[in-house]
Amino acid sequence: MIETTIENTVPENRPALNLAGTLPYSARFIELLSRLGFQDEASIEAHLHADLNHLTDPFAMQGMKEACERIVLAREKGERILVHGDYDVDGVTGAAIIARTLKLVGADVRVFLPHRSEDGYGVCARAILEAADEGFSLLITVDCGITAAEQIRAVRSRGMDVIVIDHHRIPAEGLPPANIILNPLQESCNYPFKDLSAGGLAFKLSQALVQEKAFDFLDMAAVSTVCDVAPLKGENRIIVRKGIERLTSRSNPGFQALSNIAKLGTKVINAGHIGFAFGPRINAAGRMSSPEIALRLLLTDNTKEAASLALALDEENKARQKEERLTVKEALSEIERVVNFKRDRVIVVASRGWHQGVIGIVASRIVDRYHRPAIVIAVDKGVGKGSGRSIRDFNLYEAMCACKSLFQEFGGHPQAAGLSMQEEKIDELRIRINEYAVANSNPEAFVKKVRVDMDLTLEDLDTSLVRELEMLEPHGMGNPRPQFRTNGLKVKTNPIPLTPLTTEFYVTDGSYVYEALWSGKSDRESSAYNPGVATSADLRKDQSVNIVYSIKLKIWEGRPRVALEIKDVEILS
Repeated sequence: MIETTIENTVPENRPALNLAGTLPYSARFIELLSRLGFQDEASIEAHLHADLNHLTDPFAMQGMKEACERIVLAREKGERILVHGDYDVDGVTGAAIIARTLKLVGADVRVFLPHRSEDGYGVCARAILEAADEGFSLLITVDCGITAAEQIRAVRSRGMDVIVIDHHRIPAEGLPPANIILNPLQESCNYPFKDLSAGGLAFKLSQALVQEKAFDFLDMAAVSTVCDVAPLKGENRIIVRKGIERLTSRSNPGFQALSNIAKLGTKVINAGHIGFAFGPRINAAGRMSSPEIALRLLLTDNTKEAASLALALDEENKARQKEERLTVKEALSEIERVVNFKRDRVIVVASRGWHQGVIGIVASRIVDRYHRPAIVIAVDKGVGKGSGRSIRDFNLYEAMCACKSLFQEFGGHPQAAGLSMQEEKIDELRIRINEYAVANSNPEAFVKKVRVDMDLTLEDLDTSLVRELEMLEPHGMGNPRPQFRTNGLKVKTNPIPLTPLTTEFYVTDGSYVYEALWSGKSDRESSAYNPGVATSADLRKDQSVNIVYSIKLKIWEGRPRVALEIKDVEILS
């Protein structure tokens, strides 16, 4: 059972923002901005009107000047450059950005992307050593390398120089012996924005090398940023905002083909399309077969080839969805068998036969269902390959660091991580990581919270406010869609199912009436699973309710109409 509670996001002692009349926005919108943490006109304008001229000079990043000089030298001397990416969206888009940039400057470049099951996690020693033997003299790693000290030491002994472009946490044992490292998380790096994705870092290198021509790659950088769940603030917000404009223009044949295959038509692209249409299809290649298909899609300028590759990715995605559904079902059965929810704060499940390519998604589904950090491990020939996902207030990477003696390899972020380990140590991992969680976390972190940014009345809801709220987009990690609470309403109509997962009803305060849409996964809406928590099945006409919701603008017969996307309902009577 998931306990839930309302979480007000605004500290009670935060002063109200008194800018009414000085900015061209409604009083309600200015109040919301204050509650979201914007306390002066400059910060508001920087957030609402972030533009490319607000990007930080890429040469402010430690190692950037040296990286550019080394690449220019390689071009001038005709050296061969190997770009080593990764098999997920971030690694594929980052590698594609670097490859396109190097081709722009006239460099001789080849891209290698590891195969998930054959090459494993991180830098592939076989691939880079073979490249050194073939005469490649410069290696650029993208979305990997910061933990690859052994591989980098080996390839440098063959005379190869190494540039690491990696946004992952610096390992406790220190930096690898690369010639140059681009990672703002280095203690000695004064670059002001620390949350770039690997694709974002690749874009910064491109910006340093080819200046404004790098803006052509903002679509790939935006997809990287959203799919890697990087916080949409600061430079990330600019990258995604401007990248979405480029995605909407369909100027990249690969993304145009993905738009067509996902039936987006001529729609204005948003962050949701990136996360649910582009990202899964790009990821599917690396999950189910070879990421080379996705890389070719991002590198081609031929529309017919792009259409063929997008179709292949769509088929891979369908196979991934089928495998995911099966693994989720088996994982939930295993959880009921091995997890004690009174004792365990971190869910660890493992099985032979699970596909390595879907375990990260399955971990996310488990976190979503149980509001517990989850590690899902696929076992093959005595070795487990695992993916972990976490909740907001639990640092999974630190928890795994406390268990590092159990792993052959591991790495990641506070919210997501990967590992490999011997099968016989999995039970010990379950014990030790939960001992760590009990000793180092607050029980309140495991209570599901419903965020409320501001209270509104139905009278406050008009299209002008909704248009102002659109200025806060794109939404995602670090910049979530605002959620509001309205109390003391009546349910005006009995709920009507629109789809298997979405129910429509209407609410009123006696004067105003609004459509409400309540969506959710069927397993989460089960009263048997979540006893005591209201679901759409509990609603009846004339009930008194308090609701928490976000606001959506729908177009009906050419006219805008406000709808409420329900996040939580408290039934009063």
